[in-house]
Amino acid sequence: MADDQGRQGPRGRQGEPGRPGPQGHPGKRGPDGARGKPGPQGKPGAAGKAGAQGKAGLPGKPGEAGARGAAGPAGPQGPRGEAGPPGQLPSIEQVLPWLDQLFDAWDERRRQREREAAEREALEAAVHEVDEAIVDDDADDGEGDDHRKKKKKKKHGHKD
Repeated sequence: MADDQGRQGPRGRQGEPGRPGPQGHPGKRGPDGARGKPGPQGKPGAAGKAGAQGKAGLPGKPGEAGARGAAGPAGPQGPRGEAGPPGQLPSIEQVLPWLDQLFDAWDERRRQREREAAEREALEAAVHEVDEAIVDDDADDGEGDDHRKKKKKKKHGHKD
């Protein structure tokens, strides 16, 4: 129903002042009048002119790549090239220092392995001797207790 009608009308006329009170002062203002009825619907206004053109938007995402074309047939293999000239071997004077280093390293490695083997044997022998000494000490423990003095027990007095 409100769609058919326009804006609501202005407020009604103000009420008249009340009767004077016992002291002769005029009374309070009366209540406002009832609100007016809505008026008729207005006519639409004229269309305004068009605004300025907007900026261009962001570019879209690129599309998917197309399918790859089929590979063509492989061509025939070319002829084999000529063999190059044979390389020259190093002279014995060039090889001797290298051989000396190789043999020295081999001898050093062999000596190191012999040294490690000797250290292992010495360590095993020392552990073996210590084990034998411990076994001998255990046998003597029963006989060696006689020479020690017995400790005196201290008596503590307890007060109740």
